[in-house]
Amino acid sequence: MAAYAERVEGELTDFVFRSEDGGFAVARVTTATGEVTAVGALAHVKEGQRVVATGQWQQDLRFGPRFKVETVLVEEPRTLAGLERFLQSAVQGVGPELARRIVDHFGLDTLRILGAEPERLCEVDGVGPKTREKIVATWVAERAGRELEVTLRGHGLGAAAIRRVLGTFGMGAMDVVSRQPYRLVEVPGIGFRTADAIARAHGVSRTAPERVQAAVDFALKTAEDEGNCSLPEAALIERLVSLDVDRAAAIAGVDDAAAMRRIVRHPAAEEGDRPIYRAPMDELESRVARRVATRSVGTGPPPDDVEEAARAVGIALAPGQIAAVEAAFTARIMVITGGPGTGKTTLVRVLAELARRRKETWAFASPTGRASRRLSEACGQEAKTLHRLLEWGGEGGFGRDSARVLEAETVVVDEASMVDLALFDALLDALAPHARLILVGDVDQLPSVGPGQVLRDLIHAGTVPVARLTHVYRQAAESAIVRNAHRMLVGEVPISAEKEEGARDCFVLNREDAEDLAKLVLTVVTERLPKNGFDPRRDVQVLTPMHAGPLGTIALNQRLGAALNPDGAEMVRGNRRFRVGDRVIQTKNDYDLEVFNGDVGHVVGVTPATLEVSFEGRLVPIPADALDSLELAWAISIHKSQGSEYPAVVMVLYTGHFVMLRRNLVYTALTRARRFAVIVASPRALRMAVTRAGVDERHTGLARRLGYLSRPMEP
Repeated sequence: MAAYAERVEGELTDFVFRSEDGGFAVARVTTATGEVTAVGALAHVKEGQRVVATGQWQQDLRFGPRFKVETVLVEEPRTLAGLERFLQSAVQGVGPELARRIVDHFGLDTLRILGAEPERLCEVDGVGPKTREKIVATWVAERAGRELEVTLRGHGLGAAAIRRVLGTFGMGAMDVVSRQPYRLVEVPGIGFRTADAIARAHGVSRTAPERVQAAVDFALKTAEDEGNCSLPEAALIERLVSLDVDRAAAIAGVDDAAAMRRIVRHPAAEEGDRPIYRAPMDELESRVARRVATRSVGTGPPPDDVEEAARAVGIALAPGQIAAVEAAFTARIMVITGGPGTGKTTLVRVLAELARRRKETWAFASPTGRASRRLSEACGQEAKTLHRLLEWGGEGGFGRDSARVLEAETVVVDEASMVDLALFDALLDALAPHARLILVGDVDQLPSVGPGQVLRDLIHAGTVPVARLTHVYRQAAESAIVRNAHRMLVGEVPISAEKEEGARDCFVLNREDAEDLAKLVLTVVTERLPKNGFDPRRDVQVLTPMHAGPLGTIALNQRLGAALNPDGAEMVRGNRRFRVGDRVIQTKNDYDLEVFNGDVGHVVGVTPATLEVSFEGRLVPIPADALDSLELAWAISIHKSQGSEYPAVVMVLYTGHFVMLRRNLVYTALTRARRFAVIVASPRALRMAVTRAGVDERHTGLARRLGYLSRPMEP
């Protein structure tokens, strides 16, 4: 049974501590019986305001009795001294002396004057028209923000979420909350249920058409966030029911959305339900299909000096590789795919040499910074990220498009399995009409984070030339990492190196208990791998399927950070703690700082306002208010490792990860290892992962559309 909630009422006089993220504060509150210390979610309160808080008294060994706040109601100041403190903290440009003069002149009527008769501020000695306008503007903004904060905090939103609401909607945020509450799902981190609770509080009924349409839109957008382009109709209805939409209303709502052209229904396939798209996604997928189809015409004869070019870079090509290189010159779009050790990088080197011989302008690009740097090493010229190649300008979109195409005669994209539908559309738009596009990637890896599975759909469509590299060459075949990767592809459990002859670069260590697995990970990283010449702070990357749980990234980063980097200058923001020496990963694209999702760096300095991070030798000062996009990276998710390679990888698998365990996930993780891999796993979890194929199939229609467009016209 919960303890009885106690109550504290009084004026918040000042703060002892207030966190930067606004989520926690220690404050002094003057009550009718004396001063008390209150701790909790009070950072949004202004000095001088009156609070009515409920919670529990606690006895702190260092600081004595403190009131732990659970809920707080904020009221206007009731004393003249409180009014002065409030004006200083809430209104920009009002210092102690001006606050005293305003309160002396208007008394307890001050706040009413600011709201209803602001022109009277000029009655105060020293307040002219400019000062009055500044005071009124900041007062209006403060009141709007405070009203929004009171409303949203009442629905459980914290300070960070409220800042995101203000950042998304600006001064119109309160109007959105009261009049269009379902638009709150546009704010990162706010879902339909939160927006729905606010809407229902504002009188929207459960069966209201706007509620059902908001649910339809949210369900399809959520599916897109999961990588889908559409949903089968039956699956969409079930998602709506799970959002507390009556089944009959859900069916009618889908019909209404189709009638309003908010969604697009496609005919059902031979087996299965008819797919439903949001209209913008339907147009995007259709446009990509049309653009690919227009590139189905060949460009000319193959080169006759392929083998000579290969010898020039010290390579002897097999017949299948020669055919792949020749096809790259005869098609305006083609795919080269294969697993580790099959020669994809070799072909890129030969293609780059042929481009130099022909004096052609080629562009090389990859989805991530790390992948583009590896591509540069392979092709011997600068390779860029796709966003840099297309000159991404943030909200302004890409600088390269059909009106300003790329000058390259051929564009080669490596790690193409990571390219989502929207980025592929932008790339196709920026290609010159007669330019070639060569996509290189491993179709068995994880698909893109964003909607679509472009590489897989292009291959399955059968309308684009595909060079499949299947032969594993001798040098690569000597690697246990490569052998085990190919075992995974056919559903076989990897074999630990001590159990077979050959290279000893891939080991499987088994434990069942989560705590035993976590301890073994620490031992491998801090003791065993260093004995094999790997620096645990620079060379070793721990990969795990999930963020939460005892073997997720959060828990593992705490353990690994304590072991690998326990001391040093640090910056703390809410529950985030970063020390000099920590390895960190950027989780969102920041075009102002030029750091991108997946970039890994090391903290090299801490100042009061910034965290100084070295990304591949480039020093980036990250402001304290941008730390939400930074996480510790001693352990990262397997999804975040896409496009990267590491000297040594430690993969962690546990039965608690069962919802994520599948073949392409563990295959992707293992193939991130360049020199050494250790799989620390529950045997059951590892077996489950390699034998579960196809459970992450996405609902996309690009292959179907391409097949339709390629059909000959009937006479």
